[in-house]
Amino acid sequence: MTEISTILHRRTDLSTFVVHLTRESEGRSPLDNLVSVFNADVLEARTAYGWTKGFDVPTDVTQQSQRVVCFSETPLEHIHLLTGPISLWGTERSYRLAPYGIALTKVTARGLGINPVWYVDMTVGRDWVVSDALDSLRRGAADTGDFHNQPVAKLLPFIEQMGRWDVKGSIKEWWWEREWRHIGNLQLPASGIIWLCPEAEIAAFRAATVGDGSLTWIDPTWGLERIIAHLAGFEDHDVSPFANPPAAGADEIE
Repeated sequence: MTEISTILHRRTDLSTFVVHLTRESEGRSPLDNLVSVFNADVLEARTAYGWTKGFDVPTDVTQQSQRVVCFSETPLEHIHLLTGPISLWGTERSYRLAPYGIALTKVTARGLGINPVWYVDMTVGRDWVVSDALDSLRRGAADTGDFHNQPVAKLLPFIEQMGRWDVKGSIKEWWWEREWRHIGNLQLPASGIIWLCPEAEIAAFRAATVGDGSLTWIDPTWGLERIIAHLAGFEDHDVSPFANPPAAGADEIE
């Protein structure tokens, strides 16, 4: 009999980690935003997502219950696949993530109240039993005149559409990101964080952050073995004969 923990450790399509990536916003670079996260120890929930994101009122903090912090369940060596411009049938995603952010183990994430997202199919021509039920819950909560204090307001941020629907041909197929979310701002744990930053920017990141400078980090563009070697404490010259360029005038050896 095989223990499920053994099975999961060998499932390379699953990840031990969830990751949150920063992006350019309000004139601030992804690196600036990462530094802000580090210094404040907080990930801010700035955007509403989910079944009732339209209920968010930017001018009223009492009506912002659908704002979340987003994560993706992604193996560390595949993080770079989430970054940059990504398109679906010629339509580019409305935002571009950058290779800066944090990674937490899923065990840590669950302890912090971060939960997986439930994707509900909305494709035209199929039976929308689930989406109709969710719409009914949404209407019932809205009819109370106090939506943001209803129990369902704590549920719907974790539910997202997928598929094609309406006469305009709306398309949403981001289920492959395997998203996890936290409602509201997230206070970061004191330990157990892997910081994500390109190697060329890590010196600038360290210089701008508050603290003793002892942090665990990786470059999201690295391959798996380089990530392992770095986390194990190996220097670059220990794992690659090409880490240091040859001295000037050195002869090539065949």
